[in-house]
Amino acid sequence: MGSPLGPLMANSFMCELEDQLIEKNLMPKFYRRYVDDTLVIMPTLASIESFLLLLNNQHTAINFTLEHSKDNQLPFLGILLCLKNGKMETSVYIKPTDKGLHLHFQSHVDKKYKISLLKTMLHRAYKLSSNWTNFHEECTRLKSVFLKLKYPLSTIDSVIYNFLQNINISNNTVTATNSCDPVTSKVRIVLPFISEKASKTLKAKINELNKEIKTDIEPVFKSKKIKDSIKTIEKKPKIINEQCVVYKFKCDLCDASYVGYTCRHLHERIKEHKNSSVGDHMKYEHGDISNFENSFTAIKKCKSKWDCLIFEMLYIKKLKPTLNKQADSIKAKLFT
Repeated sequence: MGSPLGPLMANSFMCELEDQLIEKNLMPKFYRRYVDDTLVIMPTLASIESFLLLLNNQHTAINFTLEHSKDNQLPFLGILLCLKNGKMETSVYIKPTDKGLHLHFQSHVDKKYKISLLKTMLHRAYKLSSNWTNFHEECTRLKSVFLKLKYPLSTIDSVIYNFLQNINISNNTVTATNSCDPVTSKVRIVLPFISEKASKTLKAKINELNKEIKTDIEPVFKSKKIKDSIKTIEKKPKIINEQCVVYKFKCDLCDASYVGYTCRHLHERIKEHKNSSVGDHMKYEHGDISNFENSFTAIKKCKSKWDCLIFEMLYIKKLKPTLNKQADSIKAKLFT
């Protein structure tokens, strides 16, 4: 069994690369990805091939392949996308190699799991079908598959009928959390799911309470999602994480500029510049330091302080910044 961390790490890896493409405005307008399956809509074949090449060039570990639609149909993650009369329709996609191998009715498994399997397949068909015609076709196929697995016809018809009834009820009634249902007169309360044993015990106690107070309270158990346990990390601007860099200040209101270096985090050095010649320029020449931090950019990432010193000299010589006081210093003359 593969490690569950594999897809998570792959997704995290791709998210980082996609953020870089978004910042460079290189992402297509329609781009949807699930782990390593990606659906992209672009105007021409040339633009698709160009984007595929760009994506694969982001890292040596990436090797996406391209699959075109055939006869206006394209399978994607178990869904068949079909373009009909200028409109997109969806249905369940069944691979040509599918053998219909599911839980056999005569297997030594509790019946409730067999019924749950059929319900799951029906729910999947309902969610993936864009119209009732596609849903009916999938129900017909499922009926044939489960008959081969020795499921009684009466059981199959009963499950399908109850499923359709539940759909009609959910579509035609208004339900609200912790409020009275206007049709069924039920009071639904949402509770966290802890365990199956605890849920059954609580249901039994609520049923006893219903008899005493002559009402109909129905508990709805909600399981905790993974996303609720994992805290998202706030994405900080690049300038926050930059350190050991040569940086440049460029005034947005004139041609004044400055080149310096820091081995600490760049945002710490920027705060100090508010009391230097750079800050004085913004205060006394323009009287505005509201956009002070955004005027700084890292122009060279270095490995050591010695590298910072060397590249600072080279950039001062090349860019000739007007606010640098060390333009005629010994450091600046080392390479003249």
